[in-house]
Amino acid sequence: MTNATNTKTAPAADDIATIERTDVSRTIALVRHELTEIFNDAKRARPFFAPSKREAEGKLAASLKALTEFAESLDAIKKR
Repeated sequence: MTNATNTKTAPAADDIATIERTDVSRTIALVRHELTEIFNDAKRARPFFAPSKREAEGKLAASLKALTEFAESLDAIKKR
């Protein structure tokens, strides 16, 4: 479990030096996989990860909203 107080701090210079493109690619692939699973679940007549189709569609909408907000925050960080 992560500590909520550490989520707003910038990583140390040593941490940034250890980040590689493969780590970024792996994380993006994981996000894509999870979104695909949520999307597929929302299209099923009987979803696996939600009690109803309507709730599965709600999870998809919430996931896309979260991803959009995250992308916008990355853009804002880039422009600072």
